[in-house]
Amino acid sequence: MSFLFISLLSLSTIQTVHTYFPHCLSVLSLVDLRKMKVCTKEVDQVCRVEYPCLTARPGAARATQFAKFSIYSVAFSNIIHAFMQDSKEHAIAFGRDLNSKVICSGITNGNVISGNIPAITRAFADIHNHPNDTPPDAGDFYGLIDINRNNSEYDTRFVITKSHTVYALLVTDHLAAEAFNINYQRQMPAFAGGPPGFPINMVDEFREIKYNHNCTDEMAMAFILEKYDAGVSLLKQDGEGVFRKLVTSVSGAGSQLIFTVSYCQ
Repeated sequence: MSFLFISLLSLSTIQTVHTYFPHCLSVLSLVDLRKMKVCTKEVDQVCRVEYPCLTARPGAARATQFAKFSIYSVAFSNIIHAFMQDSKEHAIAFGRDLNSKVICSGITNGNVISGNIPAITRAFADIHNHPNDTPPDAGDFYGLIDINRNNSEYDTRFVITKSHTVYALLVTDHLAAEAFNINYQRQMPAFAGGPPGFPINMVDEFREIKYNHNCTDEMAMAFILEKYDAGVSLLKQDGEGVFRKLVTSVSGAGSQLIFTVSYCQ
């Protein structure tokens, strides 16, 4: 890569680049880079590989740290126990009291396909289970961005699957999430009280990725969120308890597309 543009950047920026963004000229967004006349078409191609991971890194670190708190562990255990009793969805919300101490709500009882997130003071996250082994879905996504629109601190939704795999939806760009909500009209719930769905074209694309290209639900979900700049990242907790963003990439052309998944470091 050419380094003709380095003179435009401060020393501190260059040091940050070497630490967090080794193959790009700045940790700023592509729009900011273009305004500075730093990002060219060639640089953009490299930035697009690194930028999705960079935007999710702070929130993923917060999710990892929060999952170590006892209040999270107790909520996790309570939801698992409740599910074992009735095989339904259950949810708990996290917030803060007047002294900024983290608190949690009581547990709500849903049905086998949906549930309600309880209210709590100064809410910033919630956790619920899926009675099957599916990751966060469109209903989880829309529910989160609808809340985030009025409360920017509420940016994380944890989801536990039947096999105890834990995912998290993380709002990384609330403006992009709002633009997505405006530009891609959601489908209305299929039944009263049910969750909304992605637009039909996205549902078709999701199914094509999953069934025609042998991808998992998590791969298809990560791909849709990134492709359409939804402002939300899909994270997955690894065996060490660390939440990492999933990135699904595609190569090939025509009917010979190959989808691969990677985890941000």
